[in-house]
Amino acid sequence: MIYSHFISNIHLLPVLVMTLFSFALGAFWHSQKLFGKTWAEENNLSKDRKINAPLIFGGTALVHFVTIAGLSAVVAEKGFLNGLLGGILISIVWILPSITGTYLFAGKSLKLLAIDAGMYIVLFSIAGGIMGVW
Repeated sequence: MIYSHFISNIHLLPVLVMTLFSFALGAFWHSQKLFGKTWAEENNLSKDRKINAPLIFGGTALVHFVTIAGLSAVVAEKGFLNGLLGGILISIVWILPSITGTYLFAGKSLKLLAIDAGMYIVLFSIAGGIMGVW
């Protein structure tokens, strides 16, 4: 069956590495050096807000792991360029439209959409390229 072929293509080590990388990218992406100030302003966040860190970081790790594993199933061992293009295609065809619909209904700004979707396009492009050769 085709599903077993995809599941056998998932390489756990690169998926784990890219999941960790997603946190490093997210920290840099949302830092004051890049988009952190604008992102916080667009989300109307205050510096004294309380967060549920285990839920936020644990949930993010889980969903990033699942999506990166899915990307691995599609691009593993297909070469850097094919993996890169696969990551870009998946980002632009599935992730960007999904986020866009949610942001439109929530009344979020296009600036915030560009920041958030941009990070995922970069993440899945890099992850696709790396997993294409790993």
